[in-house]
Amino acid sequence: MKKFEYMIITPLFKEKKKLNELGFEGWELVAVDHCSMYLKREYND
Repeated sequence: MKKFEYMIITPLFKEKKKLNELGFEGWELVAVDHCSMYLKREYND
């Protein structure tokens, strides 16, 4: 069974460069709510 870890970031964090870095680290944007972005990536033991 796959395991995931999650991250929530706020609008203050909307730097394109940093978001791209998170993407290269395996984070995937899964939802956006008014003030937050929710990301997940597969957790490797």
